Amino acid sequence: MAGAKEEEEAMATKGGAMEGVGFRQMVPLLLVQFSQAVQVMMLFPLLVFMVEFYGVAGDDPKLLGTYTGVLASMFPLSMFITSFFWGWLSDRIGRKPVTLIGGLSIGIGSVLLGFTTDYYMALTIRIVTGLFNNITSMLKCMISEMSGKHLAKGMAYFSVAWTTGTLIGPSLAGILAMPCQQYGHRFPTCEHEDAFLNRFPFFLSFFFFGVFTLCSAIYAALVVPETLKNKKPLGLNKGLRRVLTFRSSAGALRGADGSSPKRTYEDVKYEHLEDPKGKEGLELTEVMSGNGNGNGMDNGHRYEEGREVSDEDEDQGLLSSSAKSAGANEESWFRNRDVQLACFLYGMVALFYVAFEELFPLFGSARVENGGLSLASKDVGIFMSIGGGFTIPYSLLLFPRLVKAKGTLWLVKFGSITCMVLAVFTPFMRLLATQVDHPDEDNQINRSGLGDMSPLLWVVMTVHAILIHVTGTNCFASIIIVVNMASPKAHFGAVNSYGQALASLMRVIGPGSVGLLWTLCGRIKGSTMLQVSLPFVFCGLTALAMFVLALVAPKHLDSRT
Repeated sequence: MAGAKEEEEAMATKGGAMEGVGFRQMVPLLLVQFSQAVQVMMLFPLLVFMVEFYGVAGDDPKLLGTYTGVLASMFPLSMFITSFFWGWLSDRIGRKPVTLIGGLSIGIGSVLLGFTTDYYMALTIRIVTGLFNNITSMLKCMISEMSGKHLAKGMAYFSVAWTTGTLIGPSLAGILAMPCQQYGHRFPTCEHEDAFLNRFPFFLSFFFFGVFTLCSAIYAALVVPETLKNKKPLGLNKGLRRVLTFRSSAGALRGADGSSPKRTYEDVKYEHLEDPKGKEGLELTEVMSGNGNGNGMDNGHRYEEGREVSDEDEDQGLLSSSAKSAGANEESWFRNRDVQLACFLYGMVALFYVAFEELFPLFGSARVENGGLSLASKDVGIFMSIGGGFTIPYSLLLFPRLVKAKGTLWLVKFGSITCMVLAVFTPFMRLLATQVDHPDEDNQINRSGLGDMSPLLWVVMTVHAILIHVTGTNCFASIIIVVNMASPKAHFGAVNSYGQALASLMRVIGPGSVGLLWTLCGRIKGSTMLQVSLPFVFCGLTALAMFVLALVAPKHLDSRT
């Protein structure tokens, strides 16, 4: 705790940003980001098999895509509903409380999901956990505020944490899921039909990562200093404000000597006071707490024209003008063209990747005669992890250099073109797949298909996985920097959460759209290639929209630092 306090003081003396980005200082935040990536990505290779286990699709395999799309969409939909609120709140109470709330909610929800045997119960859990989760926005704010001039390096660390989660999450979740079905009686406790892991086949995946998420969130809350130095007024009554900022009620009621509480600089964020009778606004002297600032006033109290401003004055509405000013500022950033363009570009990047990551497992798990590759859940997870593993050295060694050489907007444009090519090319991989007849056709969905793949298909899928993940690193890390460039510093949390809300909305549209397309196209009579290709066309059009938005973005949003 002492080290965290020293880091916080150092950040305060440097204007709220570190001179350099140290990996050690960011480790707790990167652990939280890693756990968030795992929680988001681990579900994709499991979705098809979870819906099958729940039995909600019945005997109609064409409904499988629809139900998997709905289950994948509920989490980002609930995040979309509350993301802006959590961002608004973080500008007032700090980043740490909002991050802790999100970590606790998603960790507990993951553990509960491991005990779920009903589709609609799983849906409910995903909705509730999403409502309280705004971790990604808060981590983007905290890392940006810590990075200072080294934003590209900070985003490289951020990207490494995410891609490491995508590396370990899908593959380990696929390996741990349905152990009795995958490994038979060789796996402990799978000897009987009513064994625990037979009744809860996804318990190991969700429980393991749920506990890890809880531990990482609590660890970060204990050791990471608050990065937001200039908190805005809550505009709420004192009691609720103390609860939201985790302040001690006893300490707030009285000082050490039993007198009125001392008001520190952290509590003084108002520029003007307004007389309740409508008189002109009066200037408020801001007083620094701590060692003093040379003006003789270092007691942390607030003064207005020679008198201390009491809590009663605050409750009587003397701070109403600052609330009006804050409201005007909120409206001004929302109408900012650069903010809207950057956030919508972020949303389109999210739409492409969530749609593609939902669609590829459907394509990979479909049988060869139905246009797929006949892969099992762990097979799909392995190829996702291969791509994620390659991006770790890329993010650390090449991405910061490419940002300096080409700029963030160039990387987004180039990434958009690459995404278009990959989306169009993906369905043609089934031409390299070999149809193999197996006696136990009913259990083929749980049987690995890696052994039936040709060497050429192995190479093609490996290169495909590397390209899609490297492009994702370029696009996501670059667009986060673009959003930060467009964001007014006073509304950093609100703007980042607004972008995250749009991304969450796209994560609702993406899985539902491609899931529905997959189901509808499966009913088209005729060419199997046409049935498989149309959903990927949706991904290609999304990549085209990314390119157009990046093309019209103004040059001052570009960054080479």
